Amino acid sequence: MTRRITSAVNSVVANLSRRNALLWLGGSGITTAFMVGTQKEVGAQENKDLKLVNPPTLYDATRNGYSHIAVTPPRTRTVYISGQFGSDLQGNLVSDDFEKQLVQAFKNLRFALQAVGAQPKDVAKTTILIADYNQSKLIPLGREISNLWGYKPPANTLIPVPRLALDGMLFEIDAYAVIPEKGN
Repeated sequence: MTRRITSAVNSVVANLSRRNALLWLGGSGITTAFMVGTQKEVGAQENKDLKLVNPPTLYDATRNGYSHIAVTPPRTRTVYISGQFGSDLQGNLVSDDFEKQLVQAFKNLRFALQAVGAQPKDVAKTTILIADYNQSKLIPLGREISNLWGYKPPANTLIPVPRLALDGMLFEIDAYAVIPEKGN
């Protein structure tokens, strides 16, 4: 019975505009309960992998390069990757150019993930710090996020800051990843 109701609710919501779906969902506590039940049901079925959730009651964050929620599966190790920046192997900035630092920081993040046996799809959450922030910096950032995660970006917080740890440092990204335990 629950699956039939869930299927019917999902079908109706899928055929409504986002605004109408929100109005429809907001009008009934029962409907909202069905939606919550739907998300729990999906979570129970897909518990082997990191689950990125973008509920229909929130705007589509994936258009801005992140997901609203990341749910980690059971029997996983959590990996915390410190802020990666546009550095070479000696820790020197590769350039004083924002975009070059950004590209190198994402390369360094990939190297850090590989070092612990993780893949980009294992990243649950990132935090991005941008010095001297302005919206034009979102274009190259969006490109790098898309290159690494495609249409399934992790949860993220972007924080504009007046400066970072080193003089001339313009970009930093840290990450939390989950890796399935051996034998899963």
